Amino acid sequence: MTLTTSSLESVTLSNRKRRIFSSIDHPSNLHKDIIPKIKKGRFINEKDDRIFKKSSNEDKDFKIPIIEKNNKKSKITTSSHIPTEGSKLSKRALEIQKEEFFLSKGIVIARNNKYHPESNPNGIINLGTAENKLNNAEILSKINDPKVSCITAEQLLYGPNPGSDKLRSEIAKLLNRHFHPKIALNKENICVGNGCAPLLNLYGEALFDAGDAFLVPGPFYGGFEADIKYGARAYPIPVQHEEGDYLKVSEASLEKALINANRPVKGIIISNPNNPFGRSYSAEQLLLFCNFAKRHGLFVICDEIYGLSTWKNIVSENIEEGKSIEYYECHCSQCQDNKSIKRIESNIDGESNKFTSIFSLDLPDPLNTHGLWGFSKDFCLNGLRIGITISYSKTVISAIQKLYFLTCIPTNIDNILVHMLSDEKWTDNFILNNNHKLYKNYSHLTNSLNAHDIPYVKGDSGFFIYIDLHQARIDEYELWMKLLEGGIYISPSQAFFSENNYFERNWFRIYFAIEAKELDLSLDRLYKVLKSIKN
Repeated sequence: MTLTTSSLESVTLSNRKRRIFSSIDHPSNLHKDIIPKIKKGRFINEKDDRIFKKSSNEDKDFKIPIIEKNNKKSKITTSSHIPTEGSKLSKRALEIQKEEFFLSKGIVIARNNKYHPESNPNGIINLGTAENKLNNAEILSKINDPKVSCITAEQLLYGPNPGSDKLRSEIAKLLNRHFHPKIALNKENICVGNGCAPLLNLYGEALFDAGDAFLVPGPFYGGFEADIKYGARAYPIPVQHEEGDYLKVSEASLEKALINANRPVKGIIISNPNNPFGRSYSAEQLLLFCNFAKRHGLFVICDEIYGLSTWKNIVSENIEEGKSIEYYECHCSQCQDNKSIKRIESNIDGESNKFTSIFSLDLPDPLNTHGLWGFSKDFCLNGLRIGITISYSKTVISAIQKLYFLTCIPTNIDNILVHMLSDEKWTDNFILNNNHKLYKNYSHLTNSLNAHDIPYVKGDSGFFIYIDLHQARIDEYELWMKLLEGGIYISPSQAFFSENNYFERNWFRIYFAIEAKELDLSLDRLYKVLKSIKN
């Protein structure tokens, strides 16, 4: 029997009462207040106006400004000075100003000395920000079609706060085709907003009280902390993974984290496929999270933003007749030379699992299981900032829709997405071709890492993998700065709130959804930095 949302109406909510906020303050431009102010060629400290200028040799001798290490006691040097006169800030803003958003540190440095093959060949190549650049021509051709991008008089008016009915219906059809939810989705389960980060904050405002906490398997995507703490003021409590498998979390570990929490725990937040590991949770692990949540009166939020970039599954399930999976790997001369080199096994590999959307499971508590998805990753549209909330709970949807006026998307973007998704043949071909490219680039990256004896966790999803740089034998932060000086930005484990110990530090997330020539150049820079340290 096919289940529908109407068949859930008799399901009761958990006994735990939740107060839904009707409004909450939103500090604006938060990142401007919590990151160093760096302009291309100079680093400005507002407190004492020191300026580090580039040498006449442009980028070659450009030095990275020193930023303090990420630890509980540290503060960002350029933001810690709070004037006693002049502009006044709220207590909330003062608290945020003292906090660090570690991912922003490298991003700011990289953006202000951005690599360009012609205008700035010695600039920093960004392999730390998860942006898929492999399909620019295809996606631009589609969305720049005059029939699609033409702005009408109707689009000059305000649109529905949670997105048009047409868009939400098309998204529901897309997710039904590819995520195979146990309970079919429709437009009533979908709300559209300006990115998953603001929408996670909306979930936070609807489901948490200020000062509440959520469990999250660690290491975890660093944006989760900023996305939900800066606005909703809810705090992460990391849960320890099992030894030898970062994507396996026991019920005992969840129980321990819950018992030892110093704040009221209201939910569990996970990313599937996982960020930073580029791998998917097993169906059994997802159900373990959900069953634990139901027993303890918690909700679950599952971020599935890489759910259509699960290249290992998608490619292996769509092999053309007469071909093998090896056909889709990279066959350049460099890969041919490196293919026979064996990979150094990682001690945290664990099991590789097929991607399973949480909504495809027989959920123990569907009304308290919510999701996120978006167009940034799977459709290479980071800059358009389109996120989706998914929920079967009319109560939760009603609560977050009252806040959606803060996160509306432009009506012309809504129209572009409707036209794109309504062309199902183009959409499904785009998804398949994108995963072909991701699989090819993954094989190119890992062949190179194998040739240079760099261990890594095998991936199956997303555009990044976790690599082990313990061979450098220096502090992770110091290594990160040297890599930036060497012209490559990758994300250190501290950006994902790794534990401060030898085993979890000195891992870095490196992404590979970039043209091969630029990927090779960035890898050459990585190897040169490691060689210089050893020498």
